[in-house]
Amino acid sequence: DLTGQAFKCTKDCDYFLHKLCFDLPCEINHKSHPDHPITLFYSPPYDHQSYECDACGEYGSGFTYNCSVCKYDVHVGCAFIPETVDREDHKHPLTLLYKIPCEDGKIYVCDVCEEEVSENLWTYYCKECDYGTHVHSCALDEDYEGEEEENRESSSAASRMKSLMKAQDEMAAMKLESRMKKAANNAIIYSIR
Repeated sequence: DLTGQAFKCTKDCDYFLHKLCFDLPCEINHKSHPDHPITLFYSPPYDHQSYECDACGEYGSGFTYNCSVCKYDVHVGCAFIPETVDREDHKHPLTLLYKIPCEDGKIYVCDVCEEEVSENLWTYYCKECDYGTHVHSCALDEDYEGEEEENRESSSAASRMKSLMKAQDEMAAMKLESRMKKAANNAIIYSIR
């Protein structure tokens, strides 16, 4: 199901575009990639039609901000995550870092889920306490404390980022469904011939 305001194609192609995605800037200068601007693509600029986000490490098949020079890709939602977040279980704000706060060769472990964080991924971190988390699931979703989503307060930036990530997931699902319908229609046409 599509949530929020969206645009729909008037032809019979089942294409939808969230208003949030429609309003995204076509190019941004991002602190994580200061040497070049990153450009918005509606789908990955690669033959295999997917990419691994250089911020969170998750795969994507929809909208991406990309640097074609460096083959650097960032989910739309990751590109706009807040510089700081608050967690109820930690007394200081966590600051966004564009690489883990460890010396080379040391393993960095998320203090929420206790899983390893790859050295090239972004993280939220409190230097004073040496406390850090993954950028998405652990930093913003406090499910580990068993709280319900409607009882949590979050900043508007965090809410926007969650909305963008949800929109991106919905867009990828719709694209896959559209490809499957097209393939089925082509198979029917081929079998009729």
